[in-house]
Amino acid sequence: KGILLLARRSASGYGQESPKHGAQDASMVLHRQSLPTTRVPLLFALSMARPAVRRQRLVSAAMAAPAREGYASPFLSGKGNDDFVVRNDRNDVRVLQCPTPPVLRQGIAETAGLPHICVAGESNAGKSSLINHLLKKKLAKASSVAGKTRSVDLMLVNERLVLADLPGLPSRDHQVERLWRSTWEPLVASYVRQCEPLRAMLYAHDIRWKVTPLVRSFLQDVQASGLPVVLVLTKDDRIADEADDRPSEARRRLKLTQAVRRSLDFRGLHFHYSTESSLPSSRRGRRQLLSLIEDLIGEPGGREECRRLLEARAAKKQGRAEQD
Repeated sequence: KGILLLARRSASGYGQESPKHGAQDASMVLHRQSLPTTRVPLLFALSMARPAVRRQRLVSAAMAAPAREGYASPFLSGKGNDDFVVRNDRNDVRVLQCPTPPVLRQGIAETAGLPHICVAGESNAGKSSLINHLLKKKLAKASSVAGKTRSVDLMLVNERLVLADLPGLPSRDHQVERLWRSTWEPLVASYVRQCEPLRAMLYAHDIRWKVTPLVRSFLQDVQASGLPVVLVLTKDDRIADEADDRPSEARRRLKLTQAVRRSLDFRGLHFHYSTESSLPSSRRGRRQLLSLIEDLIGEPGGREECRRLLEARAAKKQGRAEQD
């Protein structure tokens, strides 16, 4: 009944719209395959894309699940591993790569029944490593080369959450600034503006880096659109490598954190994060961030309720810090 159109990959590696069928019939291309244009039964296409970690440009009908009523966070209810939205292992993840606005609109429409959380950050700030660490899978393209993520990648996690990996902002060497301005920034803006199930943004920032004007402007625009932002200060373990002892490590962490927050004029909730799983702080950071994601997607009223939740958490955290 359903028919999926598989189009030949373009020279740049992105899916192209079929000129015969137009924007509404935009197709996605299976990753790392060069296929002639052909029509195949939808169920057969889905069976080909069954492996959980296979990156794919594939949009299927009825992939979105209905929103659940009366949701309660398993972090608070003491349920087992299979009841978590993101598990400690065996996460089933399918990736929908959306490199163009028509494909992005199609991806948003087909995942509209699931809550979305997006992840943004500068190139090489640890955004992809953060996603891989949260999901315990190597899905996002972590690399020292800027611009590895060239599309809005919608990751369907256990058919219960969409974790969106956004293209990285240009880093300090300005390698991909032209691409960001011309292609990626409008694509990210379209996603933030059009995706109604989007609850919040996790913004990954290397705690050692100064804030650039581009980052400051980007986050101001995101927050002005009504989307709540959670600041994730990545590569926290590097502070210990640069400090002589624990007291100096704590002082440097506090100094860097205050500098980032002050430069961004950020009054929201922040987390320190390390992807070095051997460290207790890394495991604790993952638990805390996943618990927050559970609470965010459990809010029934959308962005406004999520914003209030984050403001309350930030005020509580600030109160504890002042007492200490």
